[in-house]
Amino acid sequence: QGEGHDVTTIEGLARDGAPLHPVQQAFHECHGLQCGFCTPGFVLSVVGLLRQHPEPTAQEIEEGIAGNLCRCTGYASIRRAVNRAVELSSPPVGKYPAKPGDVA
Repeated sequence: QGEGHDVTTIEGLARDGAPLHPVQQAFHECHGLQCGFCTPGFVLSVVGLLRQHPEPTAQEIEEGIAGNLCRCTGYASIRRAVNRAVELSSPPVGKYPAKPGDVA
């Protein structure tokens, strides 16, 4: 299923020494993580959400993170992180899709 497709992992969002991706920075600022177990899934889900919906509604945020579970923080800080990621994204994450070799 992956043949001929690009796959971005959490490690691919911010290379060593590079600034954090806006979504990673937002999770950091808003304390959207605690133990770290669910963080990669949430961050990558939010990156995908913002590519489809650069300025998501509350309902789109709920749908965008619905496939992930967090047992530590609850979801208020995660929702705040999504909204902060929108603010930090310039241009918005979803307006210009990443191309192979792009570094965010």
